[in-house]
Amino acid sequence: MKRPDAVSLIAIYHFVMSVPFLIGSFALLFAMLSVLISVKPPDVFWPLFGIGIGLFFCLLFALAFLLVGIGLWRLWPWARWGAIVLAVLSLPAFPVWTAIGGLIIWYLLQDEAKQAFGWDRPA
Repeated sequence: MKRPDAVSLIAIYHFVMSVPFLIGSFALLFAMLSVLISVKPPDVFWPLFGIGIGLFFCLLFALAFLLVGIGLWRLWPWARWGAIVLAVLSLPAFPVWTAIGGLIIWYLLQDEAKQAFGWDRPA
């Protein structure tokens, strides 16, 4: 089945959204290196711990957006649910990401999207 244009747009959105998280990951790596250089050993644990948690979540979201974008592009059924989960996580970021997340959830729950991903295929 041909990929619907809206699914292509949502996939591109996920590719684009992975970029800020990748940039944030590099920034946090740089921050981690600067802490290692400038902070004395007894006081280094908590700054590195905090930066490490931020780095973990930045990398996690970058990877999630990238994998879901690839899955949407290839119409893998799990990617539809991955995109819905990422859209739900964006809902508290009012107003822009709330609207975008709401539109993504709304579209991916429509029959056209379900059929594109192999759900509810007509007999």
